[in-house]
Amino acid sequence: MDNMFLNACKNAQKGVIQAFLKKGGITIDKRDSLGNTPLYYVCTKGAKDIVKMLIDAGADVNLANNISETPLHCAARNGSKDVIKLLVDAGADVNASNNIGQLPVFYAVLAYKTETALYLISLGADTTVKDNAGYNILDHATANGMRDLVAVLSANNNTAQKDDHGNTPLHQAVYNNQSETVMALLKAGALNVNDLNNNGVSPLILAINNSNMHLAELLIKNGADVNLHVLNGNSALHYAAGQGNQHLGKLLLNTGADINSRNSYSETPLIVAAQLGYNDFTAMLIENNADVNAVDNDTHSAMHFASERGYTEIVEQLLIAGASN
Repeated sequence: MDNMFLNACKNAQKGVIQAFLKKGGITIDKRDSLGNTPLYYVCTKGAKDIVKMLIDAGADVNLANNISETPLHCAARNGSKDVIKLLVDAGADVNASNNIGQLPVFYAVLAYKTETALYLISLGADTTVKDNAGYNILDHATANGMRDLVAVLSANNNTAQKDDHGNTPLHQAVYNNQSETVMALLKAGALNVNDLNNNGVSPLILAINNSNMHLAELLIKNGADVNLHVLNGNSALHYAAGQGNQHLGKLLLNTGADINSRNSYSETPLIVAAQLGYNDFTAMLIENNADVNAVDNDTHSAMHFASERGYTEIVEQLLIAGASN
């Protein structure tokens, strides 16, 4: 009879369940091979009336299955605030962790349930916990582009942590080209726009690497340092030169980028662009008075690389501009 009761709960058959409960003699917390209980299955259906019936009949609201999921995890994933309230009022642990370190609020975020996540937070869900992969709910919300939730979470400095790669939520949002999430993070103002990750890269550099003009502008307007030296001493202009992206190059120059900045190899953006044969980018730098005779640590100039690699147009540009080495 326990198996029939369990099956009725899997299918949320309210009348059948009522009949079994009225007759009595059933195991209210009967588990199947997955460790799931009747209450677990009813929560997956979001059937609040049946949830209340089972709780009133003595169902254990914190009984977890084989992967440590509780009924509250299920309710969070389904976004059923009424079921969540019933469970929590009956003593469900809002911070119960599954076998990969995820609380019910993680399930809400991973299911794109913003209101449910906020409700769980209001009930005491811990927003600072990281799962076994090293991510907290702000990381997941950012990855999912949940801008309203991101705005709330990022306003709380306790959640503005870096992941195991040193990325802030702002790094993640820029990397994923999520402009609305980036705007929410910047508006909240809880994150350092110039933070570097473990690879020595700032959000602005990620925007440049993605050739995302809009995000680059947005970051600069919100305090991104265009002259910050990052990985290998490169500036944002070095990265733009490495792509030959004139639009980004002009943006950086118009917002104060040092046209003759040096990286760890003493290369200027002009040397980088000349090495790669970017004619138009090289011309733009020369027009903006880049030092055409600057040399790197090996005393190699832009002219050296352009002539060695056969970039005739760049050689001509440099000669006209007065390059002498």
